[in-house]
Amino acid sequence: MNLPDRTVLENGAVLISYALPSNPFVAFRGSIPAGVAAEGDAHGVAEFMSRLLLGGTRRRGAAKLADRLEGIGATLEFHNGEELLGFSGRCTRDSARETIRTLVECLSEPAFPPREIDRVRGELLNDLRIEADDTHLRAMRELERFVFPHDHPYGRDPKGGADRVRRIRRRDIVDFHEAHVGPEGLILAVTGDVDRKLVEEAIAAPLARLDSDGEGIAAIPPPPPHKLRRSTIPMPHKSQADIVIGGPAVPRRHEDFYALNLANLLFGRIGLYGRLGRNLRDEQGLAYYAFTGLEAQTAGGMWSISAGVNPANLQKATRSIRAELDRLQTDPFHSEEIRDGKDNQIGSLIVSLERNAEVAAELHRMEYYGLGMGFLERYPEIVRELSENRVREVAMKYFSAAGSSMVVAGPVGRIKLSL
Repeated sequence: MNLPDRTVLENGAVLISYALPSNPFVAFRGSIPAGVAAEGDAHGVAEFMSRLLLGGTRRRGAAKLADRLEGIGATLEFHNGEELLGFSGRCTRDSARETIRTLVECLSEPAFPPREIDRVRGELLNDLRIEADDTHLRAMRELERFVFPHDHPYGRDPKGGADRVRRIRRRDIVDFHEAHVGPEGLILAVTGDVDRKLVEEAIAAPLARLDSDGEGIAAIPPPPPHKLRRSTIPMPHKSQADIVIGGPAVPRRHEDFYALNLANLLFGRIGLYGRLGRNLRDEQGLAYYAFTGLEAQTAGGMWSISAGVNPANLQKATRSIRAELDRLQTDPFHSEEIRDGKDNQIGSLIVSLERNAEVAAELHRMEYYGLGMGFLERYPEIVRELSENRVREVAMKYFSAAGSSMVVAGPVGRIKLSL
C-alpha cells in the first residue's frame, strides 16, 4: 500500500491523509490534547466543554449547526477522553470544505450559551444517576481508582462527580477552552475520496486559520505505584453481581505491548472470549459474561477481567478466575492458540481497513503514538515475529492474581473477598 501523506501546518496542526478513491465518502478522525489530563484540579470541565462544542458558536446556534450539517449530508461529533478531546465525522467530497470549516468554527468560536450549559448540566447529572445504578460501571470506576491512585487522570471519572457538575460555571469552561483548544497538538486524519488538491484547499486551508494562543501541552505523568485493594460496593436491590479484577499494564510504546495485546486476546477476547470465557461461561455456566480488557495509553495502561454472575455463584466464579490466572503459570498458551491469535489480529486489521472510519482512526493512532506512517504495512510482520515464549512470559508477568486488585458490585452483603 502507498504511505499516507503527512503535513505539518504553519500553526503546528498535523494533517494525515490517505486516498481510498473507491469509497465515495470522506471520513475523518482528530484530536487536541484537551482531555481529562489537561484539567488539573478543575475536575469535569473537559467533559462539560466537549458536550458544548456543538451547542452553538458566535455565528450560529445549535439548531442551525445541526440543520446545516444534516443539509450537506455530513456528521460531526466531539468526545472527551483521559488524554484527548476527540472529534470525528463523515462527509462527501463536495461537502468536505464546509464540514471542516464547521469543525474549525466549533473549535475556535464556541459561544457556550447559558441555555446549552443548563442542558448539558442536566444531561451529565442524569448520566451520573444512571451510572450509579450500573453494577459493572461502579465496579470498574473503583478499580481504575485503585490502579491509578492519587487522583491520576487515568483513574478519574471524566464527569467529575455530581457535586462538581453542579459547581462548574461558564467562566470555568471558557478558561479551559482558551487555555487548551487550539492548533497546538492538533491531529486530523482524513481518508476516502480525497486527493492532494482537495486536502490542501478544503481541509488544510480551514485548519490553518486556527490561532495558537494556548498554554502549551503538559506531559502526562506516569501513574503512581498500584497498591493492591479489595472492595465491595453493596447494591442490594440488584440481581446481578459484577466482578472486576485488574492491575497496571504498559504504555502504548512499551516493548511489551504487542506481546501483551496478543496474550490479552488469547486469555479473554478471541472466539468465546478466550480461555476465561470458555471456562466460566460456556463450560461451567458461572457467568453471564466474562472477558478481559487492555488499555494502553501514553503514560501507562491497565489490564482487567470483567464478569457478571448470579450472586449465588460469586465465590465459585472468583475461584475459577483465580484458577485461570494460575493456569497461565502451569499451562501457558499452546502453539495452536498463539498461531490462531496471530491470524485473528492480522485478519481483523485487514477487515477493519475496508471501512473509512476505521482507516481514519488507525491513521490518527499512528500519528498520536508516533508509530510511523509505515505502521500498517509493518503490523502483520510485527505480529508474526512475536515469539511464543515472549507471549507466554508477558501473560505470566502481567496477568497475575498476586498483582491485581478486585472490586465486586451488587447484592454482596458482608462477603469477604479473596482471590
